Amino acid sequence: MVLRRSARAATRTAQQAASSAVKRRYSDSSTSDETLSKRVKSQAASRSVKKVGTAQGWEQKRNKDDQTKSIKPDSPEVDDEAGAEKKWKSWSAHATSTPYPNFAHPTNRECQLAYDILYKLHNDAVEAEFEDTNTPETIPFVLDALIVAVLSQATSWSNAKRAMDSMKDTYGSMFAYNQIHAGGPEKLQETIRCGGLHIRKTKIIMSILDEVKRRYGRWNLDHLLDATDEDAMKELMSYKYVGPKSAFVVLGWCLKRNRFTVDTHVYRIAGLWGWRPKEATRENTQLHLDAVIPADLKFKLHFFLIQHGRTCVACRGGSKDTKGCEVHKEVKQQLKQKPQGLDSAC
Repeated sequence: MVLRRSARAATRTAQQAASSAVKRRYSDSSTSDETLSKRVKSQAASRSVKKVGTAQGWEQKRNKDDQTKSIKPDSPEVDDEAGAEKKWKSWSAHATSTPYPNFAHPTNRECQLAYDILYKLHNDAVEAEFEDTNTPETIPFVLDALIVAVLSQATSWSNAKRAMDSMKDTYGSMFAYNQIHAGGPEKLQETIRCGGLHIRKTKIIMSILDEVKRRYGRWNLDHLLDATDEDAMKELMSYKYVGPKSAFVVLGWCLKRNRFTVDTHVYRIAGLWGWRPKEATRENTQLHLDAVIPADLKFKLHFFLIQHGRTCVACRGGSKDTKGCEVHKEVKQQLKQKPQGLDSAC
């Protein structure tokens, strides 16, 4: 098992290095080959322990929906430094502790049991996903990871990939920031229309590119690789429309920090399994689970839960199943048993 993982990690390292070399031809990044090589190796090591309507009326409706639909809860309007500070303070109040100190689940043992069961079910699928050099977990540059996080907001990963592929076709690379910025918002809107919410996401991407270039004179955020979690979160959330979920995604994908991100699948399963209060928002659920899930389980457990949310009859979105999740049943059954290694005497 260890040898197989090592081989896969080595393969991913080589793929990332080749892919990143292509990205650097299009991007305005000044990251050196030596720095990139060290970073890719570090990432590989950390992973070894992720009917189209054609009528004009339909297109008009789709455009209208895209303009009015909001991306929640990760797109707060922030117009100035005071607004950014307010957004930061709201999140950081529970940055290192759960907002639900009297809510007892999940326990460490619940997390470990769920991890062990889900590993048997989904590890092969998750490892296969990691083989894809376009998967977010393999992105080595911080700004690139942030742009992918924006494209993946409020949509499925398949839709996000459609938008990314379209950007590659149009600009030569989805990270060709000179070409994207020079082409203007209308061109980008048409390019990422296939991914949904194209007007909204264009606004966010252009806003980020404008602000990064204004602050640093280039499109590069790689200084955050050496920042503390708090400093990285504070800067990422200082960008207009970027909230804690997108910032957490970048922390996990690119900065390789042990933080637990809650997407739609994880939020839904947390509710079904009793891992969050019923009234908890996704943002507060993320704060809660990040605080209580053991650090060594966070990375893979996140991907296992996503895969489970896609495939489990009881846990997937819109399910009408009344029998319940077999994994959750197994966890509850094992919780009734005495943990192995404990003496029978009290």
